[in-house]
Amino acid sequence: MAANTSPIFTLVPNCPSVTINAADPSRNASGTTFILFTAGTNGSLLSMITFTNAQATAGASVAKVCRIYVTDTAGTNPKLRAEVPLPAVTASNTAIGATTSYTFTNGLILKAGQKVIVSQSLCATSADNTDVVAEGGDY
Repeated sequence: MAANTSPIFTLVPNCPSVTINAADPSRNASGTTFILFTAGTNGSLLSMITFTNAQATAGASVAKVCRIYVTDTAGTNPKLRAEVPLPAVTASNTAIGATTSYTFTNGLILKAGQKVIVSQSLCATSADNTDVVAEGGDY
């Protein structure tokens, strides 16, 4: 059956995570970035990325911009795909930290070898660390 005549679903879940613990104020991935997702041998589908403030103890975090880049099939030449705000919060035992999700409409289809790289604009202390989780699958 031809690939474009039936729905194609991912075969293996691919839901990696990473903690961003440094700033990259650039908008071209020339600073500190983190590899979040690598497409599988037969390509992948990425549905959503969630950014969550990851401070270990109660305290204030800074407002920042989290960025998503997509590379070519060699895993190089990242291009800015999206930006999302992560607001400043003072998380405690009674107040939640900040969380922002970016959903790829109809999914982001990746060729084998492509990578999704993430960064954040500011990181003054460990209270500004961000946990990032991808939700996707490999074909």
